[in-house]
Amino acid sequence: MANPPKVPIAETNPVPASVQDQITLALLANGGIPRIQAAFRQRLDEAGWSENLRNYVTALFRSGECTTFFEAMEKVKERVGLEGRDGFEGELVVPRSVGEEVAGVVRRELEGICEMGK
Repeated sequence: MANPPKVPIAETNPVPASVQDQITLALLANGGIPRIQAAFRQRLDEAGWSENLRNYVTALFRSGECTTFFEAMEKVKERVGLEGRDGFEGELVVPRSVGEEVAGVVRRELEGICEMGK
């Protein structure tokens, strides 16, 4: 990227939308988004989360609690959270270690396309 976006990571204000757009385009152009997705999927699989999700959704349909994709999606969204955050616990909680590992992947991808300020 000729002029990499500057991301003021030390600020508490959100990154401006125009900079977010530049970052997204750069990640799309260099293949960063698929790498982030693959890393997240792999870590979730290794932690058993993907299997837990499949089992939970299967149980929703078998019990008759849900009969459509959209009903199941709403139930899943109610149950998904990050370990240790907002009291989330149970089989659909993303382990904190997964979040930390994937955050590292995201940071490395961003460092490849952005000037990270402090």
